[in-house]
Amino acid sequence: MKTQVKHSLIVISCLFLMAQSGHHPLLFSSHSQAAFLALHPHSFYQAQSRIVLHALPDATIRSLSKLAQPEIAFEWAIRLAKQGLYTRSRVYWQRYLNNASQAQVIRLVALLKAANDISAIALIASKQPLPMHYLDWLSLHRGVLPSAFNSERLAAHNMSSPLDSVTFARECINRVLVLTDHLAAVKKLKQFKIRYTSAPEPSVWSYCFSEPIYIGDTMQCTPDNSQFAYCDVAALKRAYPAMLPQGDKALMMTRQGNANVRGDMMTLNTQSQYAVFMHELMHFSGFEDEYSVPKQKAKWLCQRAGRHAPNLYVGELNDAPKGWVKSNTCNYGALQAYKPSEGWSIMEYQTRPLTAQYRRLWQQAINAQHAKRWVKSERLGLTE
Repeated sequence: MKTQVKHSLIVISCLFLMAQSGHHPLLFSSHSQAAFLALHPHSFYQAQSRIVLHALPDATIRSLSKLAQPEIAFEWAIRLAKQGLYTRSRVYWQRYLNNASQAQVIRLVALLKAANDISAIALIASKQPLPMHYLDWLSLHRGVLPSAFNSERLAAHNMSSPLDSVTFARECINRVLVLTDHLAAVKKLKQFKIRYTSAPEPSVWSYCFSEPIYIGDTMQCTPDNSQFAYCDVAALKRAYPAMLPQGDKALMMTRQGNANVRGDMMTLNTQSQYAVFMHELMHFSGFEDEYSVPKQKAKWLCQRAGRHAPNLYVGELNDAPKGWVKSNTCNYGALQAYKPSEGWSIMEYQTRPLTAQYRRLWQQAINAQHAKRWVKSERLGLTE
């Protein structure tokens, strides 16, 4: 009996020693390594050279994180980021960033890039060297001028260069150049393009849109005194004189400032919704807002009688188109304004659907603009 007890103690002691040793057979098998390390975290020190941290499951990394080893703690930061726990992850990676391997840093940055965490990647880039792709990603968010990149580097981030030629289908009535000064706008611009293409208004080929063209801070867009986005178009023409003539109109998405249309330039911000885009697209065709326009605008828009827009008549009701009703457009003006129909339209509340009546007026306006453009081109000898 004593012999059996003694033998059992020897076996247990051996197993214990093997558990504390890097020579334990379970540490050689990748299949069993994870489970063994989870039960015996300190075995990591003996088998460190054979352990591939990124191949271990989260549960094992969680157990090993108790060891307070920099490379393990940073690996845990990666796992937390992968779970979307970015605040908790930051506690670890900020502390152990200088001790992480380049491979670990790049894995973390890839996750932060997917989360669009610009500030985190900027902080990492200030302390650790990153591949050019990620440095470009940061620069494109900051509005660095296009001259800092070539076409291939811009294409890697789904953007065209202002020096690239732009082509549109021959059927396009309005060719719209799509511009942006920062990378975050690209996803939204592409979504707008896809949505519009699936349900074009007021008809097919009314508008065609280019792929996003990166112009950086060339136009130095900022909110004006009325908080509308204002971009220096003259600066864009000086920098890239051959670009704007490739289209009929341009859409610029910048960081801040309320959406508006000035001439052939529409300006949106990154928070603009699709309904706002559609509203501004109608401004391209000369439609006026049906809510009260500012006093300064009302002073010149509402001082003389006449049909000043596809949806605006100013003057007396008897002279307005048949069936038109009072509009709020000229509440601050000298004369009364009238609009095509009762109720709210997309030109008063952007979330309202486009009605058949407004679609018809919009198509008429587009056709009229296109005819004028064709006549002008013919006079200049630009038609085929």
